[in-house]
Amino acid sequence: MASPLLFEAVTLLAVVNPVEAAAAFATLVGDRDPLQQKQIALRAAVVAFIILVGFAFVGGALLTALGIGFPAFRIAGGLLLFCVGFNMVFAKDTAADKISPGEQSHAQQKEDPSVFPLAIPIITGPGALATIVALMPKNREAIVQSGLLVAVSAVVLLLTYAAMRASRWLTRAFGPTGINAVGRIMGMIVAAIAIQMITDGVQQLFPRLMR
Repeated sequence: MASPLLFEAVTLLAVVNPVEAAAAFATLVGDRDPLQQKQIALRAAVVAFIILVGFAFVGGALLTALGIGFPAFRIAGGLLLFCVGFNMVFAKDTAADKISPGEQSHAQQKEDPSVFPLAIPIITGPGALATIVALMPKNREAIVQSGLLVAVSAVVLLLTYAAMRASRWLTRAFGPTGINAVGRIMGMIVAAIAIQMITDGVQQLFPRLMR
């Protein structure tokens, strides 16, 4: 039980990447007063949690309705996740870069950027959504495993909230170079997880071929 739980925690933590989320938070709301920053960070974390967990439960049913087999989705999700990891390693897609300059300016002018662009796509981007569906147990009777995944998601989003609250300290402590370094390390983990997802999907699609 401990090993799958650790894998889920590391996977979600690497994909969400609270440090990069904090850097984007500081860019978007750095000029707000502390109370507003606290409220925006809390709303962003709560909305991101709802989106992440909701997609975990609905995503599988959506795949079934579309006639998409889970092995095919696992391979597609792995490829998408590998692209995310690749961009993170080469610093081509940081959290702040997930939105265009126009969207960033609009978000800074809005009273509440917590839902967009903080909750989505910065915290819960396509990689995170694909990952949570891949991690979700496909056996409807696996209530304990599903509950543990929800708990892990809550912990990861709680850490993300804490990182956003400490965004000023983190951006000063790490600096742009340090934040990119953390992103690269997380990217390597994400890329490795993506390869494992692709391998598992191929094994499920072609069990005889992989023997």
